[in-house]
Amino acid sequence: MKWILLLYCSRRVTKNLLLITYYLLLIMRLSDQAQYIFSQTLDYVSPERVISESLTWNAESGELTVHDKIINVRHKQPIYLIGFGKASATMAGAIENLLGDRITDGIVISPDPYLGRQRFQVFKGSHPLPDVESLSSSLELVDFIKSLPDDALVLNLVSGGASSLFCLPTGTLEVEDVRKIYSLLIESGASIHEINTVRKVFSAVKGGQILKWLNKTTLIDLMISDIPDDEMSMIGSGPSVAQTISATKAFQILKKYNLYQHIPHTARQLLAVEMDSEVRDEDYRTTQDFDSHYSFIISSATKMAAKAAEIAQSFGFEAHLDKTPWTGSIQEFEDHLMKQINDLPKESKKQRALINFGEPTVQVTGDGLGGRNQELALRMAIKLQSFDRDICFLSVGTDGIDGPTDAAGGIVTNQTYKEAVESDMSPEDFVEDNDSYNFFDEAGGHIKSGPTGNNLMDLQITLVD
Repeated sequence: MKWILLLYCSRRVTKNLLLITYYLLLIMRLSDQAQYIFSQTLDYVSPERVISESLTWNAESGELTVHDKIINVRHKQPIYLIGFGKASATMAGAIENLLGDRITDGIVISPDPYLGRQRFQVFKGSHPLPDVESLSSSLELVDFIKSLPDDALVLNLVSGGASSLFCLPTGTLEVEDVRKIYSLLIESGASIHEINTVRKVFSAVKGGQILKWLNKTTLIDLMISDIPDDEMSMIGSGPSVAQTISATKAFQILKKYNLYQHIPHTARQLLAVEMDSEVRDEDYRTTQDFDSHYSFIISSATKMAAKAAEIAQSFGFEAHLDKTPWTGSIQEFEDHLMKQINDLPKESKKQRALINFGEPTVQVTGDGLGGRNQELALRMAIKLQSFDRDICFLSVGTDGIDGPTDAAGGIVTNQTYKEAVESDMSPEDFVEDNDSYNFFDEAGGHIKSGPTGNNLMDLQITLVD
């Protein structure tokens, strides 16, 4: 299996080898085919590939083209890289391959080290919760941004995970206070829009607050979106997107999820002061944009899901793509997935592939270990047990990390539940304790890709024989 995937992933394979690979795919198990479709999709949306397809550089004319926008770079104009997010280091490496020694310097914050020529520095941060390392790296990056010359061209590389990696608390808050708030929000079942709305209030850099240090430069944002509607102000909590930061909305969200009394006392005090200031001036924390600022979304989950459907179709599956990313609760998502399976036309003789994407919310009440992809896969194993035809379900994080674990997600079939029960395991008990990691660790079905250097939404693939 592994050598087949390695051969196909090579871009130098011959037509005959592709044909052989195609026929080998036909005799794979559904679970192998699902993982294969995922691996090929991940390759298609890799930051290196996305950068090479989105940007062109003409060294002679000094023209940098992003999509259809041409930016004229003056002779000897310094070019700097800044960035934050799970894909920032790989994005910066791809930019370095494009611009080479035209890059003057740069700093990006990533959860993982990066090995390359590096005309930029990679500082480490923590994810999904910020820590002292995130704080120190953020201070270094802010000092670097403040030092940039007015005539600089700045390429700002933004991707998911930036909210934790680029973390500079405002006021008298400590990073431990922010970490506590983040943890409460993540486990509450709040949506990513709600979580980031709260995060911005307690930050000195989110919500467009770095623009005040860059307003005399030419700033180009290159974004990889992990947000359902690709709203730029929410990608990484929008450090470089002008917007209004609202303490009142943050307060309402904290009350909605019964979190207000549980956040640190200093945070409640700060929130009260901020809301009082907003009463006197509703634009109290509105950040300002400037003319020489351009923003581009160069990759998104929508493109990823469409490619997954295309790959499935190319290998004989009748592909059904759900074009709307999921943002609701995990219970509602499993019901939605089951309805899609049950609604499949019965007359088709082809194998079917259902492609979904999104990030369901999980309200954590148990003491187990897991992530939303592993939990969703385990829940689907329970639902699929009644089918007598072969069905495979995969849910995986495109960053290669699912929750605070070393797994990217999980894969199950309509036989998973039966096999677990025969091994004296109760899938329902593992769901009840939010302990999906330990279920898959014992029963099998983990997907462990390791960090991918990317971060789009989660991808779900259902294959029906």
